[in-house]
Amino acid sequence: MFSNKNKEKKIYYSGIGSRKAPKDILNVMEELGFQLGKRNYILRSGASPGADSAFERGASKSNADCEIYLPWKNFQNREGKNYIIAEKMNNYKKAKEIARNHYYKFEGLSDDSQKLIIRDTYQVLGKNLDTPSEFVICWTPDGCITDRDRSIKTGGTGQAISIASKLKIPIFNLKLKEHKKRIKEWLAKL
Repeated sequence: MFSNKNKEKKIYYSGIGSRKAPKDILNVMEELGFQLGKRNYILRSGASPGADSAFERGASKSNADCEIYLPWKNFQNREGKNYIIAEKMNNYKKAKEIARNHYYKFEGLSDDSQKLIIRDTYQVLGKNLDTPSEFVICWTPDGCITDRDRSIKTGGTGQAISIASKLKIPIFNLKLKEHKKRIKEWLAKL
């Protein structure tokens, strides 16, 4: 399912999701972060509690490279070499415009909420906004996998899903039985 045969090529993926992901899903995410890290995949995430942190824990256990985007300095008390402060990026205005184009009530959000949404842009498109993730693995309460299916229940993860789905990036939502089964089968073969 996920095999990085070319160790020289950097392969990025977005490991994201709800803060309310169930414990069994968080365990799967942590194992995915570990296994993908061992295969030289580079995690992109956002340091939020729940899904983001589960992927990050797994990736760190494998000593994998990560790009963890923070909406502002010391978000969730995180700092260090893998943490990138989105609002300090040279292309932040461009990321803000992309975020605005994918969030229909962007201007009505608080400043902090806008920063969280802008951070999601980097999770999918990378530091330079020109290297999209190969795939997105997530969990949302509604099982959303397209911009069209996005709802209030999708939560903040919906921003990354919208961007990824419009770019035709594969999205695996562990809320969906078939996606969860496929991921668990792959992990069982390792």
